[in-house]
Amino acid sequence: MNNQLVKNEFDFGWKKWSEFIPYYANQTLKHQKGNILDIGCATCELYIFLRDNDWKKKYYGVDIQKYEDYEYPTGANLIIGDPLEVELPKTDTIILYNVLEHVDYPLKLIKKAIETCNKNVLINTTKRNEELWKYQIVEYHQLDKTHKHCGFLKEELYDIVGQAGGRINIYNEIGETNATIGVELWDGSIPQFLIKSIFKKIFSSKVYYQEIWAEIVKK
Repeated sequence: MNNQLVKNEFDFGWKKWSEFIPYYANQTLKHQKGNILDIGCATCELYIFLRDNDWKKKYYGVDIQKYEDYEYPTGANLIIGDPLEVELPKTDTIILYNVLEHVDYPLKLIKKAIETCNKNVLINTTKRNEELWKYQIVEYHQLDKTHKHCGFLKEELYDIVGQAGGRINIYNEIGETNATIGVELWDGSIPQFLIKSIFKKIFSSKVYYQEIWAEIVKK
């Protein structure tokens, strides 16, 4: 008999990319310097993308777990374990995509990545927009129960990277968003056009972004 009242495990669609190719995939192809170590590799979809675009270097994928029911791509060298505890192979480029917001000690992980890489570290992580929060506007990453913290301010990321012994060489904010996101989900007691017009007045001419992509090099 199943006594579970609320489902707490899900099989999410991110295990395979569809026609949507994340921004960071093309950035990886552009800024990789050779062999790659992908920390938080999940199902190695990044490797599949690189391979399909004629990238022929060596790929290592590190993750805390292995999906037993998933067929990993041939050619991906898997390392299962905590990246802060396992020995990482020296590679030219290290990838930290969608992982810093999931760990307790992002500074330690960035520091280890900088010390392990030969050339550069590429990161993608959530951006925190506190001005939206003041008006009780929820950003999507606040809803992810696996996140250990609520994303980064630009200044925080620069500070953490500096403390870890690195320097941000390229910094981009991506995924434009605004204060009206999610208005369609409101219960309709207040007309949507009124909500949007109010928000536009409050946040006139202001643009917000959901994520950060950056290249890190050693100091």
